[in-house]
Amino acid sequence: MNRVLLFLIFAATGIWAQGTGGLKGVITAPDGLPVPLAIVEARNAQSGVASSATTSSTGEYSIAKLPAGSYDVTVSSIRYLAPGEKKGFAVAGDTRLDFKLNYVVMGGTPGEGHEAALSSIRRVAPKGPTPRLADGKPDLSGVWSWPNTTDPGLAAFLPAGAPNGELTPATYCLPHAVLWPTPYIKLVHTPKLMIVLYDDEDPAYRQIYLDGRAHPKGEDPTWWGHSVGHWEKDTLVVDRVGFNGKGWLDPGGHRYTEQLHVVERYRRPDLGHLELETTMEDPGVLKGSWTVKRLSILAPEQDVREYPCNENNVDPPHMKK
Repeated sequence: MNRVLLFLIFAATGIWAQGTGGLKGVITAPDGLPVPLAIVEARNAQSGVASSATTSSTGEYSIAKLPAGSYDVTVSSIRYLAPGEKKGFAVAGDTRLDFKLNYVVMGGTPGEGHEAALSSIRRVAPKGPTPRLADGKPDLSGVWSWPNTTDPGLAAFLPAGAPNGELTPATYCLPHAVLWPTPYIKLVHTPKLMIVLYDDEDPAYRQIYLDGRAHPKGEDPTWWGHSVGHWEKDTLVVDRVGFNGKGWLDPGGHRYTEQLHVVERYRRPDLGHLELETTMEDPGVLKGSWTVKRLSILAPEQDVREYPCNENNVDPPHMKK
């Protein structure tokens, strides 16, 4: 067999195909436990092309078919764990890169929230079929661990939406951002009304009207807006308008205006999971729509508690603009 034929065989079977590779590893918390649903992104330092993967329930991720080269690798996860980053990491063939994330430096009592974070990391979703209401629609009731982002979407902000260095409104006991991941939420679902109770929010509730009413006209705008919902097969679609323009859109400090329109889509595909897709439109700060997808796990042993923010608000003295 001549050398040219051997070369063609080796090239076709990948024996000499060293131009691509893969990146895999495991993401863990400070105590060594795996971090599920973390987003790992590898961006090629030369081309700027990015590929990503989401970690499994065991914290493992795998990104295949990466051209050999230098990559900036980032990891984003639940809010109590700081992002991970590795710049200029060389990928050649199958390469392994593990991350052990650290806690975010937070205001308030040292250690506050870390138990909730680890509880979410350890959580295994209960198994079983989707529970249903008497009318046959999925019953969304339950206490849900805070949503882990499965798809962050792509936001294009106008200059008016850029962060301006102000402290989050929550520093002053005002509501968190629209996309803030609350440690636990409790849904109380009936055919005509769903109540959302928040674990660390003030005010700590929202009402979603399911009785067919329209949004009121001429009502004063509010922090949470006005919510009405309808069903599209097994998906509850919630329409929110009437925002006061005083809050943040996301934890990154991007603002919104009174033109903000939010559509939420809730799905409970089985007993233990709640999928939430949030689409935001605001021509005052966004160039187009922005859709974020998240997943929560049922936490039947947990409950939400009262949260009088002003009673123990020790953040402001430690915060800098």
